[in-house]
Amino acid sequence: MTETAADRPAPVCLVAGDGRLPVLLAKAAKARGVPLLCVQISGEGAELRDVADWYHRLEFGAWAEGLALLRRHQISRVLLAGVVTRQEILASALDDVAGRAIGRLADRRDQALFQQLAGLLGMLGIELLPQTAFAPDLLAPAGVLSAREPSPEEWDDARLALRVASGLAAMDVGQTAVVRRGIVLAVEAAEGTDTAIRRGGAMSGGAAVGKVSRPRQDPRFDLPAVGLETLAAMRDVKAAVLAVEAGRTLMLDRAELMAQADAAGISIVAVEMPAPGGTDPTVSW
Repeated sequence: MTETAADRPAPVCLVAGDGRLPVLLAKAAKARGVPLLCVQISGEGAELRDVADWYHRLEFGAWAEGLALLRRHQISRVLLAGVVTRQEILASALDDVAGRAIGRLADRRDQALFQQLAGLLGMLGIELLPQTAFAPDLLAPAGVLSAREPSPEEWDDARLALRVASGLAAMDVGQTAVVRRGIVLAVEAAEGTDTAIRRGGAMSGGAAVGKVSRPRQDPRFDLPAVGLETLAAMRDVKAAVLAVEAGRTLMLDRAELMAQADAAGISIVAVEMPAPGGTDPTVSW
């Protein structure tokens, strides 16, 4: 039977920041036969250029040019993935479209910026897809995922790190906390997860790192993610445990991540978190 245009998947635009996640999502989309436009706004694009059907690099504030690309390629579905630093956002010149959308925002935390972008796309009939639309297998399953299980003391630190990180995430400040022997060594803000791990973990070896989603996390953008760079930061400071939120954290390059964690003696666990207003995180496997 001959394939018709109606049988082919609708194209998608991947707006890509820095990091590994955009590459993994691009490959997952292409594996499903989805035509892919990649618009790179931060980071290197060599792998994405090879995967995508069309590739363009734009500045963060060039929203009008980005919308023109969507119209040119007749795309009405968009994926956001990857890191854009606060410094890049602050240094970016906003065009007229971006200026009208976010130029007067008093609150430019991540969620405020993304919600403005989502609202603009929605008004133009463009759907913003969940980050897991083509790769649901990236979400961390509940359980002890590494070969080594945390000690009782490490479990105490991991649970405290998750509680502290949950408070940060509720305020849209950060998603990561570093704890050792019940002492909070660092919390994440604008510097990002890996820098926070190195800053806190440098004070004491054996720390636990907790990373969570926001209480009302929008699955379309900025899901918490951990991967080989996270593990490298932990190795650098001899951290002992990485605890993430099960079912709501993206775990990148999982097989290699676990192999390297096991070689370093680092424990990785994914924990079911309570609903907003609930009690301590619990282990549910």
